[in-house]
Amino acid sequence: MNISFKGFENTGIGLEINPKEKIVKKAGAEIVVPPYKHLTLNAKLNNIGEKDLDNFRRILEKFPNASEKDSVNFSYDEYYSNFEKKTKKEFWLNDKPLILNDHNLEVFSKLAKLFTRLSKVKDNELKQDKNYISSLDCRYNFSYFNRYPDSQEFEYYAKGFHNPSEIRENAAFMSDEFQKMMTDYFN
Repeated sequence: MNISFKGFENTGIGLEINPKEKIVKKAGAEIVVPPYKHLTLNAKLNNIGEKDLDNFRRILEKFPNASEKDSVNFSYDEYYSNFEKKTKKEFWLNDKPLILNDHNLEVFSKLAKLFTRLSKVKDNELKQDKNYISSLDCRYNFSYFNRYPDSQEFEYYAKGFHNPSEIRENAAFMSDEFQKMMTDYFN
């Protein structure tokens, strides 16, 4: 069997959407959870094929990953701020805030290209180390699931984020979001 790789491995993308405000009861109190979107991408980069590691080298120097030096760990949050009375969007790259401005356009451009490529990737191009899902690196990269202390439950959710069809679907969503953001930014 011929396997081709595209410059990334152990790639996972997850999306959580709460489309409507909901009320959660916790410790006898009612907490209002506003609508939100949360997306996480993690990919370990390499120089096979597309030379992603070389292409992201300057970005990884500016936004180093403390856990895996050759990895991109991107988060996107969109939510309604009751305090500011508006919808906000926040971006994080390797646990550092990423602001959409002229200075960071190269970062957003490279991430947009990565999402576009991931939205079209074939199953056999998504290399997963067999031990990655149960590793501490995976727990660090997808810390959202650390609320599941049971390792089997964590692995169940993490496997969903690493499923090829989910990766393509969520990457396509984020590629579309990037296109809208960049259009808004330049207008």
